[in-house]
Amino acid sequence: VRWIDQPGAVWFGESLPEAAWEAAEDAVRAADLVLVVGTSGVVYPFAGLPAIARSAGATVVEINPVETEVSDMADHRWRITAATGLPALVAQL
Repeated sequence: VRWIDQPGAVWFGESLPEAAWEAAEDAVRAADLVLVVGTSGVVYPFAGLPAIARSAGATVVEINPVETEVSDMADHRWRITAATGLPALVAQL
């Protein structure tokens, strides 16, 4: 099998695409609200995005059934699975 396009994944040990990382940082710096959903919060540099968001003034909400490495960075913690929590959240919009 030959890939026509590169998969949208970064494997362990690979560098992040610089433009994608800059876009992620820009997005959380500009956000009013950042949802952190279903992550262990241990894979950096992405695990640092909630801290960047908070330092820029965003409200950070963690949706995860268990405490994670980024729980202390969240303003609000909703202990529920993404499969249950996200549809409930959308239903309230």
